[in-house]
Amino acid sequence: MSPRSISSAATLLLALLGFAATAAQADDKSPVLVGFIIAQSGSPFAVTDPGRVATIAAQAVNDQGGINGRKLVVEICDTKGQPAASLACARRLADKGAITLIGGRSANGVDKILRAKNMAAWFPMGSDPSDVRNPLSFITALNGAGAAQGTYLGAKRFGAKRAVYVSMLGNTIYQNTAKFGYAQAGVTDVTIIEVPPSTTDFAPYIAKIKELHPDVWGGMLYPPEQQTLLVEAAAQQGLTIPFVSSNNVIEDATIAALSKAPFANSLALEKGEDAKRFPTWAEYERQLARYDPHHDVKGPTDGTTTTDWLAVWTFAQIARKLPVVTVDSFRDYVSRDKNFTTDVLHPIDFTAVAPVDGMPRQENIWAFAGHVQNGHEVVDDPVPYSAWQKTAVKPWTAQQIAEATGK
Repeated sequence: MSPRSISSAATLLLALLGFAATAAQADDKSPVLVGFIIAQSGSPFAVTDPGRVATIAAQAVNDQGGINGRKLVVEICDTKGQPAASLACARRLADKGAITLIGGRSANGVDKILRAKNMAAWFPMGSDPSDVRNPLSFITALNGAGAAQGTYLGAKRFGAKRAVYVSMLGNTIYQNTAKFGYAQAGVTDVTIIEVPPSTTDFAPYIAKIKELHPDVWGGMLYPPEQQTLLVEAAAQQGLTIPFVSSNNVIEDATIAALSKAPFANSLALEKGEDAKRFPTWAEYERQLARYDPHHDVKGPTDGTTTTDWLAVWTFAQIARKLPVVTVDSFRDYVSRDKNFTTDVLHPIDFTAVAPVDGMPRQENIWAFAGHVQNGHEVVDDPVPYSAWQKTAVKPWTAQQIAEATGK
């Protein structure tokens, strides 16, 4: 057989193999598995809402035809707050054939599995530097970044010169990013007040804030119940200093407390929480109404909750575009994405490395200026801003502050 004949035969064979693979994919009705790693129990920081909304998103995807006819399965692995369990969860889910992992933290060893399997982590927790430096972690929202966005917005909005930031004891990631946001707004006089986990009496901390006489105060405590107690204590003690934060740690009860409080509030909103302006947010609200009729999701606008819903929802949209849904095809697709976007997120370049010390890729994260009023989060401006880029934030007038406090 001539070389040309051999070459032609090889080409034909490859074409047939490709056709066979495509046909096999078309006939493959096995579920598409996504792993979800989170502490749902056994820890002061355990939360259930993210798992609930991830399941809701999967239900909606499947009711809309699944992944090109294949069922989407989101398998939740509860770490119970144990770092070693995160690694075990990642290993078990990867061995079961998960296409990607949602949640989890590289610092807890998840990155070892990602490297071994050359696997993408889709929307990991993102608060730890090991996550934001991991090229296999594809991050769209970061709790640490939310701290910076909230302080930047609040300082600009209220013209602050002095600030107090309330944080969980030892949470240097939030503290440093919060101070970064303030510094970007020209505020360097920032006092950090640390609160031990499981604190229920916030009166001494509010008294300390009063003694310091800052222009603004606020912070981010976790889980969201802690944030609610903090706001309620401030209101009970008659604090009138404007409160600034992000909606990363806000449940419905926090929104109710802020609505009744005697102080103005300013929030960095992660995902354009406005169904009239943003179709993706409207879809989220439709799914909650259909699949969560008893309102088991306590913090539907909490940043962690909405991030995990969006993780499953966007995974499905990407997977539907892939001829074959595999670990490799999904990772390769997102690895090349220099303009990931939805209508509720500023375009994100997953290949970018930000020039911010210790916070690479966080400068991708933008936010919407907002506040809480009358039991709802309000988007004040549909144009997102960034603490990293020092983009413009419209300051509030005295009249707006008065209206926000009901005075």
